[in-house]
Amino acid sequence: MAAVQQNLSKMISAQLRNKATEFLNSRKHANNVADILQMFDAESDNYTPLLLTIEVIFTELLKRGDLVQEIIPLKPIDHSPEAEYTRWLRECYEAALARCLECVKRGRVSSRLQALVTACKLLQAEGRYPLEPTNGFYFPSVRLKNIFTVLLDSEISMSALIARFQEFTEYKDVQQYGLKVLSSIGYKKSPSSIYMQNYLELLDKLLAVEIPTEAKNKAKERDDEKEDKVLCSVEGKPKFAYHPMVCRRHANRCWGFACQWSLCGSPRAHRRALLLLVERLMPLLSKPHLATDMLCDSLDAGGSISMLALQGVLELVRRHNISYPDLYDRLYAMFEPEMFATRYKRRLLHLADIFLSSTHLPEGLVAAFAKRVSRLALVAAPEDALALLQLLANLLLRHPALKRMICCDDTPTPPLMSGDPYVMEETSAMGSRALGSSLWEVSALRRHAAPALARAAADVLAAADQRAPPTVLAPPDAQMFDAELKKRFKTIEMNFIRPQGMALPAADRLQHYWQLAA
Repeated sequence: MAAVQQNLSKMISAQLRNKATEFLNSRKHANNVADILQMFDAESDNYTPLLLTIEVIFTELLKRGDLVQEIIPLKPIDHSPEAEYTRWLRECYEAALARCLECVKRGRVSSRLQALVTACKLLQAEGRYPLEPTNGFYFPSVRLKNIFTVLLDSEISMSALIARFQEFTEYKDVQQYGLKVLSSIGYKKSPSSIYMQNYLELLDKLLAVEIPTEAKNKAKERDDEKEDKVLCSVEGKPKFAYHPMVCRRHANRCWGFACQWSLCGSPRAHRRALLLLVERLMPLLSKPHLATDMLCDSLDAGGSISMLALQGVLELVRRHNISYPDLYDRLYAMFEPEMFATRYKRRLLHLADIFLSSTHLPEGLVAAFAKRVSRLALVAAPEDALALLQLLANLLLRHPALKRMICCDDTPTPPLMSGDPYVMEETSAMGSRALGSSLWEVSALRRHAAPALARAAADVLAAADQRAPPTVLAPPDAQMFDAELKKRFKTIEMNFIRPQGMALPAADRLQHYWQLAA
């Protein structure tokens, strides 16, 4: 059945190519365009051949200038056959664009992606070869507005299509005009959760290319202009003038729309908004302190949302001199076994390393974090335990007073401790009594089954006595299993008892259950 459908699709594609070639070569076959547009009504699933055909036809017509219709003021409308034919072609062009945008919402996923690409390719062709004579740079904002209207759907998730649209947002003109269009059509009083998700994802893709925040000198601007990618650029015409200030202004307005929505009702949209804020928008905001309430409320939400909000709070504290009460207690409360089930655990460790990098922090506070990290390393997976040990090593290097918490095996008469005074359930870092405890968990990890983890625990205890620089806590997830597979062994042990000869050992149980025959 699949082979029959594939052959049928090839036949349809060949027929469409022939129709397109006949139409482009001779006006006798002008009705082929109308036939192709009518075929959209007969199809219900796979629109890809039709979309590729109209892309080829109208891109060629735009290059030829067959769609250009010059309008002279105070002059009667031209009713000559040539003018009528041009008007008819433009009507077909508008109908083809409408069909293309309809296919973005229906059909199989591959056809929907192709419909989006076709609409963007026609936008590019119209920008390079406008429908009306122009002297300067031209960008068809109306076409982009129609595309955004379809992508900002309230009932269908457009995540896959918006992800594909990112290949066009790398162009500077698409970014600038896209932010302008989105700021004009994006606001809704009470949007659905799907609309908020589509809106935030589209805004994230428009900000994927970094917007400069500082004025550059003229020499550097000339170099940047050579490297900038412009979708609708044409040789021989004025170049596109990119204005970072305009982009930042429209980005602030787009973010202002999102701040008016109730994001807490949709956890997915809430996470997307926080990711957008901390990774893209924070350097662009004209008034970053207005995001304080949202970040503080998100910090109290718990889970992955709190981890994302922590990065925004750190940015406000470091760069905008905003104080947050009990910030370290909130950070301390995030170090729970549940953190290993989130995708942002490495981000939390990286932020904790930054928060605890100051040498002016109280010793009891840092000791509580060191104790909590070492306790979590006992129950964490090996790759997570390695990251925790890296954080612990940095704490010991930055705060030498914590060395007294290290257990020394060569102590002549180690003191006996009936119980660990550290209180794991305490929510306050200063009240956990960590200074009265020791890092016996790290000593226990030296006998872990994973060789890499055991070696890392030994290195932590050894590095505490050295003046080594702290390590950077932003590596990718350790692929311990793959690393073990890639190791080459010279010898492989086949027995845990070294044989002394050809005979079996005397106490070997193999003789009781098996009889070896020659």
